[in-house]
Amino acid sequence: MPHVMLVEDDALVRMLIAHRAMDAHWRVTTLQDGRDLERMMRDEPADLLLIDLGLPHVDGLALVEGLRAKGFNTPVIIITAYELPHLRDTITGAGANELLQKPFDGDELLACMQRLLAA
Repeated sequence: MPHVMLVEDDALVRMLIAHRAMDAHWRVTTLQDGRDLERMMRDEPADLLLIDLGLPHVDGLALVEGLRAKGFNTPVIIITAYELPHLRDTITGAGANELLQKPFDGDELLACMQRLLAA
């Protein structure tokens, strides 16, 4: 069973994504912010990271950059409600693999997760 770590500060969105992934037979670890992500990745690595861009304490971009700088190469999907013209380039430049704009379809999310897992 593949393992995804979901970092999302909105409790409802976190719950909806987690349930959708669990229904698709993913094991899900949820975090409301990214302060413990690196420690958790060391303790129990995930197959995929799903990170919200706009997080408290440490934003999603800084999380990805920090993980990449420390040698973590786990695939990352950034989710965000922001719509900026340069955002996709910024996200991939930081080391993320994919960007999904909120609101997104649950099937679209699962397809993206499966695609990254298979890569």
